[in-house]
Amino acid sequence: MKRALKFFLVFAAAASFIFAIVIGFNYSAFKTLFANNDGMRDGYEFIESTYSLKALAEFIGDHPEYMSVVSFNVNNPDSGIFYNADVPRTMGTLSNFFLILEYERQVQTRDLNPNEILSSIDEIERFSLPEISEESHRKSFELLGVDDESPITLDQLVSVMAETNDLAIADYLWFKLGEQNIQNLMDSLYVESTDIPLPYSGLYLSIHPDVTDTSLNKSDAEVIAFAERLNTDAQFVEEIKKLFDDIRLNLSFIEERNALEHFPHTTPREIARLMAKLSKNELLSEEISLRVKGKMKWVFEGEAIKRSFSEYGAIYDNRMGMLSGIDFGTSFYDGHSSAQAIFFDKLPVAFWLHLSANHMQEDYQQRLIWDPALYETTIKEIPE
Repeated sequence: MKRALKFFLVFAAAASFIFAIVIGFNYSAFKTLFANNDGMRDGYEFIESTYSLKALAEFIGDHPEYMSVVSFNVNNPDSGIFYNADVPRTMGTLSNFFLILEYERQVQTRDLNPNEILSSIDEIERFSLPEISEESHRKSFELLGVDDESPITLDQLVSVMAETNDLAIADYLWFKLGEQNIQNLMDSLYVESTDIPLPYSGLYLSIHPDVTDTSLNKSDAEVIAFAERLNTDAQFVEEIKKLFDDIRLNLSFIEERNALEHFPHTTPREIARLMAKLSKNELLSEEISLRVKGKMKWVFEGEAIKRSFSEYGAIYDNRMGMLSGIDFGTSFYDGHSSAQAIFFDKLPVAFWLHLSANHMQEDYQQRLIWDPALYETTIKEIPE
């Protein structure tokens, strides 16, 4: 009896310890999962049949409601894949492309100094919302050497933003560039179906039910005003950070995915056209094109990329229910250059988690340029 009691006490102690480690220290994450039970089942039936890129291509053809694929040879732009090319899709951090482009334009005109030193990291930190893209924000600070207290230049900030999609750096840059300058850039590009980029912090505040009436669509001016308050009002920053710490967005996964509909949009055809001009060094000017391409080539550091491409640059996005990317690349095997815009949009939550965890969208997008078998499979599977 004593031995049994002793065994039970040891087992209970061990179980309590494991619970404290696994559940206690991650209580917030477990609470979130339990609160999103419906979301974790949303699209689960698609997972088993989409573990290969061939199977993913089949899924793309079967579910046009979620997918847009534009991929073409820049020297033969009328021949390629234009699947749901004119369907408006949420840009997410793909809109950083326009911030980079305007930054390089202002560097060329000497309105901005790329060697300008950031006066305080607080200028960026004020835009960082707890529980929103925190991993990319942490990675940015690691790449910038924030803990080492080394001087940080404006050009370093932009380069890191291109790699990590840090929302806080993007918002800092948005105000640095100026709303009117960004609008003038968009006008000069003759984009008819692409919205002006907006500050991400303002966008997330505009969909938070504890901050504003989310039943009403917010104008660009209202979104910008939210971000402007973070930029200028220290007490507001403190209140908002506490709110996001306590309840994050106060939306279910499905609600959060649906709320991205209120973010700026583009069409795959229109933004892929800009990628083609960039690939040929014809976007604004040769110098600006080369500098923008240099920022987007962060991904070219990987050995697998170097084996398949002689040149490659991209901006990707990955947020609730959405996986997307814009890129340009020259195949190492046959020397052709492609421009692409690929959007997996409004995905069922469980299915999105599956694709995201396996980096399938990025792999699919890269291989679509250099792998003729996948390219032909995609053409075969999508409706004419």
